Amino acid sequence: MNLKPEDIVADWYAVEISSSESDTQSPVVNNHDLHTDNTSTVIATQGSNPKRSETGNEHISPNNENNSDTPESKVLRIIEQAARDGREELDLSGMKLTQLPAEIGKLSKLKKLILGKWDEENDEWVGNSLSSLPSEIGQLTNLTTLNLSSNNLSSLPPEIGQLTNLTALDLRYNSLSSLFPEIGQLTNLTTLDLSSNGLSSLPPEILNKYNQAANIINYYRSLQNNQKKPLHEAKMLLVGQGSVGKTSLKERLIRNKYDPRRNKTDGIDIEDWTIKVDGRQLQVNIWDFGGQEIMHSTHQFFLTKRSLYVLVLDATLGEEENRIEYWLKIIQSFGKDSPVIIVGNKADQHPLDIDRRGLQNKYPQIKAFVETSCEKNTGIEKLEEVIKKEINQLEHIDDQLPLTWFNIKQKLEGLDKDYIPYSEYELLCATEGVEEEDSQSTLIQFLHDLGVVLNFKDDDRLQDTHVLNPEWVTNGVYKILNDYQLIVEEKGILAREMLARILNRRDYPKNKHLFIIDMMRKFELCFDVEPDKQFLIPDILPKEEPYTGEWNNTLAFEYHYLVLPSSIISRFIVRMSNLIYERNYWRSGVILENEGNKALVKADREDKKIIIRVNGPENTRRNLLTAIRSQFDYIHKTIPGITPEEKVPLLDLPGIPPVDYHWLLSLERKGHRDVIVPGLTEEISIGKLLDGIDELSKGRN
Repeated sequence: MNLKPEDIVADWYAVEISSSESDTQSPVVNNHDLHTDNTSTVIATQGSNPKRSETGNEHISPNNENNSDTPESKVLRIIEQAARDGREELDLSGMKLTQLPAEIGKLSKLKKLILGKWDEENDEWVGNSLSSLPSEIGQLTNLTTLNLSSNNLSSLPPEIGQLTNLTALDLRYNSLSSLFPEIGQLTNLTTLDLSSNGLSSLPPEILNKYNQAANIINYYRSLQNNQKKPLHEAKMLLVGQGSVGKTSLKERLIRNKYDPRRNKTDGIDIEDWTIKVDGRQLQVNIWDFGGQEIMHSTHQFFLTKRSLYVLVLDATLGEEENRIEYWLKIIQSFGKDSPVIIVGNKADQHPLDIDRRGLQNKYPQIKAFVETSCEKNTGIEKLEEVIKKEINQLEHIDDQLPLTWFNIKQKLEGLDKDYIPYSEYELLCATEGVEEEDSQSTLIQFLHDLGVVLNFKDDDRLQDTHVLNPEWVTNGVYKILNDYQLIVEEKGILAREMLARILNRRDYPKNKHLFIIDMMRKFELCFDVEPDKQFLIPDILPKEEPYTGEWNNTLAFEYHYLVLPSSIISRFIVRMSNLIYERNYWRSGVILENEGNKALVKADREDKKIIIRVNGPENTRRNLLTAIRSQFDYIHKTIPGITPEEKVPLLDLPGIPPVDYHWLLSLERKGHRDVIVPGLTEEISIGKLLDGIDELSKGRN
């Protein structure tokens, strides 16, 4: 908003300034209307319009002299102006406030108050230095949005509970160590963001559901109203290529046994391991992943935080064969800063020969390198010591759980069933005294995020099979993905009747076959060729690319990755199955058709990029490219840490590297028409490079 000049000077001294806009009301008062940055300052002098100082050193004052115009006094003037205008929105971010004036309570019509926010333009947090709020904040009973992010708040006044119309409360980047009891009075709250505080009592699985405010509040209230017990539980994930010895390592750790004839793991094997650390008994849930590439696409659903990752290598193989950086980037994407232990197994045959210092510099989450031999039983004790140390240091290992919730968790884990209806889960909760529907829902979501159960109660397709053993689900899926006949003879086309042969009848009765298919649909592992009768699984299609024709003079776009998970292209094929052209698909690519346009979309695993070429009428092919990009944008958002570079290839200039798409957009926004790209000495039209890729291109010549 631009405040009128007479508004700016009215509070300091009498002055007459006429304005034709004096009766115009702007919708929002913004603090930047009354104070500016250090490059220019608004100056008001009698008999003149306000002007900007070239020096940036003067302050607003009658005599153009420095005075004690504090942030609080500036805010008072803003508040008084907002009260006169009956404003509904007020932005006070970046005001350097240490106290919020009690006069804030005058703004009875206010619906949105911002005291901190993320500044997208400057890519930074803009807050204040508030350590408390005045009790008068409770008078803003019409507030629906309150953004308090990026301050120093250690508590909130009890009057905050009077803001019963609040739907969104943002408290990110403060110093809260506990929730305020009045939180339960905010019954209309749908969004509650408490991240980056000191709330150690809230597990990340609860805290991170900021758009499920009721779940956060229910968990907090359950902690207050019940006895508590520390969770003392963590997940340890064994990952790596096939046949490197992950399962043998697990057997040595848990039972100190070794079986050289043991078959490879075909899915996920989950087993509990109890360890003692500092007088505490901790439960480590070991997830042993099959290393076959065909299964990597489903790993993403189970690679989580609150985890220790053990990357197992075959010490007899080199870095490329072990795909060390591939696995480290996958862990980095899904597990963020979770600690990693690198184990060189089979070290009795060959020492682990890798650049340890270089890897640790590049991936600081690597905590240790340990050489082992499961066959000779060497290095296992050292590995166990390192595991105990890292598990003990996990941030949320001592999270408190309401005792009733803990009892329900243990009963679910002890069930001799692979699935139960949600109604049975509700009954189990009721017997433990957890009878509120909201609390039951919060708990099942928490257990789902922990990996104790899988829960899809909101999915109508899954009928009464709502609470599941994750091992049962995933191994059913992996049995299908690993079926030799399906891969070699059927070339990835699964007929429903084949499931009776693939799946064990005792574990997977016929009436659960479509449920397993529904899970594969949910994971975007397959799509229907014929509804509920025949399904195509991109991950096990033939690898050979068929002849797809010439793709010169096309609209071109590419995604370049640091690591390219195989799931990206397979999920894309599933999501775009309705546009597939005459069954032209293979494991790493597909041909699409729409509105007379055809598109080639394929993944290049070696170069870690996805190539897109669109052929057809120039006035409509952008629509197909836009549809393709929107699907990739969605997939990328579901994979934390995957941020590919978007590139524009120069198809008519072979040998010239693709140009960064966002760089071109930035140059165009700054008014540049031409650019010299790396590898060339002559300018190229930016409009020509971007033409047809985005909507802005409509106005380009």
